[in-house]
Amino acid sequence: MRATRATTTIATNERVGPARGRRRRPPARRAGVFVRASFGRFATESTARARDGVKPGKGPGSPPYSEIYDYLASSRAVREASIEDVRAVVRGRRRGAVIDVRQPLEHEEWRLSGTKSAPFLVPMSNQIRRASGYFLSIKGGLKERNASFIERVDELTNGSRRETVILLDLRGGDLSIAPNTGSTSISDRGDSLSLRAAFELVQAGYTDVRYVVGGFPTLIDEGGLEFESEKYGALLDAVGDRTRRTLMYSNLLPDPSLAPGVLVQLVLLLALVIFQQASS
Repeated sequence: MRATRATTTIATNERVGPARGRRRRPPARRAGVFVRASFGRFATESTARARDGVKPGKGPGSPPYSEIYDYLASSRAVREASIEDVRAVVRGRRRGAVIDVRQPLEHEEWRLSGTKSAPFLVPMSNQIRRASGYFLSIKGGLKERNASFIERVDELTNGSRRETVILLDLRGGDLSIAPNTGSTSISDRGDSLSLRAAFELVQAGYTDVRYVVGGFPTLIDEGGLEFESEKYGALLDAVGDRTRRTLMYSNLLPDPSLAPGVLVQLVLLLALVIFQQASS
């Protein structure tokens, strides 16, 4: 199936001229003293670091996004992929792999045609902690870093770490947006699972890692690339394009793991109504 082209982009990643808070740094400034002090060994000894263990991009032991950003921005191994780059790889006109880093459940619901799954986050192995996410309406429950992520990518690239790897998720990430170094209550608009996954792959020795600004919405709604869904194809074809985008990009397609959270919200809403009626 082919998604209808959209005339708008996601506001958080819109690329129409310079915006407040966005700053493009020249390569000379990106590779600053801080980067050399914190990640000098990563930049020069990535193969050795892969043998000793990769610093995680998310979860326990991971650095803050600002450090991940500085490392990626100074690396010659990471760059933005164009829509045509993705199209060429998924259609077999160029060697490489287009990898969906979302959790397996989301990849099974729908995916870009020609992509492979290598989840960067997976449901927690601790069943009790995972289940607590169900009551917060987190699809699939609480997640943790996939310790086998790099090994999975190795499988998809046949062990060639010089192979082009294009990482995809819903946001995509954007290294042209400088990280937030002020209030910790403000999230980084350029941050994404793709960039955090790239952080690990470069440490492991991958030399051509790419990300897509705007993620799946850019590729499907602007680039016209095809998506597929065995499970929800009929539903996504039947609804209007605006509803389709909401269902897909907001993770609202039906799943049993969402039911406890919805039930809790309904109970709380009912309790609030009863309390208001009793106090009036």
